[in-house]
Amino acid sequence: MKVLFLKHVINVWKEGDIKEVKPGYAANMLFPKWYAIELTPAAEKQYKAKLKKEETHKREMTENRHNLSEILNHKKLEFTLKTWANHKVYWAVGEKDIIAEIKKKYKIELTKKHIEMPDGHIKKLWESQIYVKFGKDAMAKLFIVINEA
Repeated sequence: MKVLFLKHVINVWKEGDIKEVKPGYAANMLFPKWYAIELTPAAEKQYKAKLKKEETHKREMTENRHNLSEILNHKKLEFTLKTWANHKVYWAVGEKDIIAEIKKKYKIELTKKHIEMPDGHIKKLWESQIYVKFGKDAMAKLFIVINEA
């Protein structure tokens, strides 16, 4: 009996594998736990449609990541903060501040995992740089400018 595996089991099979198994093993072990289904023409057609849809979604997400990185690359975000007499700022600019400014200025939704601050939160006046990562292959460099209030 040919079955289509629905879940990945380490060192045994991967999701989407099609293998020949004995009917008793399939009926007693694989089907009750939803590890596999019997491979019928309808099931095979449905699985191929699912794979095609996932690949299309993945391609669209990759294109979207590249578009977002091009929009944000080499842009400047300006913040005005109060300072002490010796030009030290009262508080730092962090990920939440940067995310809010990007959302306000460019209408792009980000999370903290997208923001990479090599020097930590920005606590000095003038210009610093950060990175916005959209995945392995898409990244934008942003410049953060802090002015005195």
